[in-house]
Amino acid sequence: MRSLLVFAALAALCGWVGVRFLPTTEARAARPSAVRAQEIQSVAIDGGRGLPLAALRAKLGSRPGTMIDAAALAQDRGAIEGELLARGRLAAKVEPAAVTFGREGGAFVTFTVTQGPMFKLRSVRVEGATASDMGVVTLGAGDEASTDRIERARLALGENLARRGKPGAVAATVTPDLAAGVVDVVFAVAR
Repeated sequence: MRSLLVFAALAALCGWVGVRFLPTTEARAARPSAVRAQEIQSVAIDGGRGLPLAALRAKLGSRPGTMIDAAALAQDRGAIEGELLARGRLAAKVEPAAVTFGREGGAFVTFTVTQGPMFKLRSVRVEGATASDMGVVTLGAGDEASTDRIERARLALGENLARRGKPGAVAATVTPDLAAGVVDVVFAVAR
């Protein structure tokens, strides 16, 4: 009997503490949430294995803690696509950002990526310079078609021509064959 009285007194004390010190529903609703309604909580890039995630994330302007901005998300989409194109993924597609909101209102952003095949060089030609003037072209059939490698080869060709006293602007024309997954490159030397 005594334990029942102690238990009842303890229950009454807990009830009084709950009513006295816990905030009401209205007070909880009036309190500012720790997460603002449009604040980005996370940014994910989905696309399977082989994605250069660190390089892609480095291109993003939208980061956790920033606010949702449709223009910034469109720019991020283009930046992801551009990085994949630069790495030879000429058929890469990035879907518009999917934004979902959590119970507290925070935004979760996901970019879905389809990498496509790694393009290879089918042919590399130089027009407007003789073989002895241009030196060694550092690209060849079968190499990966990354824009960085093509640009380095274009610059090296210009430097080789200048060393031989044949200065001229070198332009690169890249023609992809999407069906075959290959690229043809023509370096044109202007005199």
